Amino acid sequence: MKRARLLSVAFPKGGYKSVEENRRQMVEHVKRTADYKPDFVCFTEVARELGTPGDDPAWDGEPIPGETTLAIGQVAKEVGTHVIVGMEDRIGDETYNAAVLIGRNGDVIGRYHKVQPTIGEMERGTLPGETAMTFDTDLGKVGMLICFDLKFPEVATSLARNGARIAFFPSMFNGGTRHQSIARDHGMLLVVSQANESSVVDMCGRRLAWQGYNEPLVAKGELEPFAVADVNLDCKAYHLDLNQAKLGDIQSKYGAGVQFEIMRPEATFVLSSLMDEVSIEDIEAEFELEDLWTYYDRARGIRGDRMGTVVAAVS
Repeated sequence: MKRARLLSVAFPKGGYKSVEENRRQMVEHVKRTADYKPDFVCFTEVARELGTPGDDPAWDGEPIPGETTLAIGQVAKEVGTHVIVGMEDRIGDETYNAAVLIGRNGDVIGRYHKVQPTIGEMERGTLPGETAMTFDTDLGKVGMLICFDLKFPEVATSLARNGARIAFFPSMFNGGTRHQSIARDHGMLLVVSQANESSVVDMCGRRLAWQGYNEPLVAKGELEPFAVADVNLDCKAYHLDLNQAKLGDIQSKYGAGVQFEIMRPEATFVLSSLMDEVSIEDIEAEFELEDLWTYYDRARGIRGDRMGTVVAAVS
């Protein structure tokens, strides 16, 4: 079993009006998470620039690594957590809307550029990223998608296909019920960071935690703006096709060491290892299970081969 504590920060509506204050507040927020002992802390989209005027040079971004990632990296190292920061990334003369993954040692592990900026962003000069990649951490592969990306299935599909166990979603809009479908249909945990309501959603589409500034006690400063969930990352999503006949054998061998969460209407299930000595990958290899996206891509490949045969036969 691979336990992790996920913490999403609902960053104040409108930000703190300057890059310097936003940066300082992000550092303070990470410090305040120390008692929670998080493994990942996620901030919202453009948390560095939030609240600054639209014509402020802040929106041109800053290099990564740079002043913001160095400041947050230092406190990430002190707390011992990964941090995901939304900010504008400046590369040469170009600006990208980015989510940066900082490691427990304070260094930048990687950065993701928003694949699908809004029309307004692109008209202002923001360049789109090329693809949604994953990054290795000590708790497995993770990835990011940002705000408007949620409307474009290919972004989440890219993360799932590349093995993301967790997808972090810094955003200006909430996304609503799409959280559940993205997490359930792609086999990823989804960590949403948004001012009104940040949340954590599991692979079955269940909300495990939520908090934000639409809660009056958070707005008054009486509660922390943190959504916190403890999860087992030693799990994967599978389709019932070709796998379900093996579940009884898995149960017979491992008993209470495994957990099955079957979503019969969707014809999928999540299998978790509750054992320290046997991982989900071990079980998958032993029983020759085919995970969700391997199965989907194999089906696509066979379809492509079949279509080629049909075209050849017709011609």
